[in-house]
Amino acid sequence: MSTVIITARDPLGAGDGTHPVRIAADLARTGEVVTLVLFEDAVTLTRLGHRDLEELVGALDAGVEVLVERRARDRRGVHPIDGVAETTVDEVAGLLGAERSVWL
Repeated sequence: MSTVIITARDPLGAGDGTHPVRIAADLARTGEVVTLVLFEDAVTLTRLGHRDLEELVGALDAGVEVLVERRARDRRGVHPIDGVAETTVDEVAGLLGAERSVWL
């Protein structure tokens, strides 16, 4: 099964901002193909030195494909860590054909 998880949650402002990352990692560890798409404030999680970066690295290590939306990244001046790719809104629309798509 393939799953796309999309989030725009501010990892520092939300009560549990890394929840989507943990769900993605847990699913990937069961053998699912998982793509985690970060929009808006969620892109800050990919910044070197972020408080919760270890959780993101764990998701990458579990096999989660992590994408950051290009415009959100540029507006926040984020330079993502290695292993994180950029995407566009149009490309994300194409991902919504996955067997399961979730916005958290």
